[in-house]
Amino acid sequence: MQGEDDLRGLAKIMAFMRAVSIVLVLMHLYWFCYGFFLEREWTLEVISKILSNFQRTAGLFSHTLYTKIFALVLLALSCLGTKGVKNDKITWSQIYTALGIGFVLFFLNTPLLKLSPQLGTFLYILTISLGFIALMMAGVWMSRLLKNNLMDDVFNSENESFQQETKLLYNEYSVNLSTKFYYQGEWHQGWINVVNPFRATIVLGTPGSGKSYAVVNNYIRQHIEKGFSMYIYDFKFDDLSTIAYNHLLNHSDGYTIKPKFYIINFDDPRKSHRCNRYRADQEMPVLNKEFVFQNPMLLAVF
Repeated sequence: MQGEDDLRGLAKIMAFMRAVSIVLVLMHLYWFCYGFFLEREWTLEVISKILSNFQRTAGLFSHTLYTKIFALVLLALSCLGTKGVKNDKITWSQIYTALGIGFVLFFLNTPLLKLSPQLGTFLYILTISLGFIALMMAGVWMSRLLKNNLMDDVFNSENESFQQETKLLYNEYSVNLSTKFYYQGEWHQGWINVVNPFRATIVLGTPGSGKSYAVVNNYIRQHIEKGFSMYIYDFKFDDLSTIAYNHLLNHSDGYTIKPKFYIINFDDPRKSHRCNRYRADQEMPVLNKEFVFQNPMLLAVF
């Protein structure tokens, strides 16, 4: 929500700068083509006083280039700060052509003021208007093609990215998790290498964040492939049990002694492996709660 508010605020600032740029062009035309507007009675005394105060205090109209340069700077900032829809048909040659035409019409038309008052003034107003439009089109097109404009990284993702491990560090005990990370404008393939799983691993995350899918399932599969025995507490029985059982069937050749798969289910004992501990011809004693707590080593899955 905060990001959307920032985008709307930035869009308003860009629109305001473009509006000020247009106002500067209109002020320029009103001052330097005053006779043209006066003849048609398109003048206002209030506007004339305001522009006269600008000229007296800041010398804004001392030269035709001053207002043009200010207008161009504001126009450029508004264009570069606006996110446009990318159009593959726009090329840099078209942008350069529009920039060249706009620059010539907008900045190099001052000699037209020295022609006859009617024709020269009309051509001056026409060329400066067309030049401004051409420069604005070039700026908008440029903003669509630039890779790093002001709106591409509003959430500061680029500065928050960093180089991660891209080398696979493999040994007979390691667990290697494939990753994908963003850095310097590109996506890279990386690895999370747990080279010593005996030091313990803890995975934290909210429900549904992908802890089992991204980490736990990979631990189970890779440890089975490397011949580990394993005790699995399957809280959502039988999600992890199914993965472990099927993977063991496909990779039992990795064990020197072929392991056995046992399940102990206190919620539904019918799904548990069991035997009578009081009969010598049975492989295992009865796995009830009291016996389990007294003999925890029998809780191993393999």
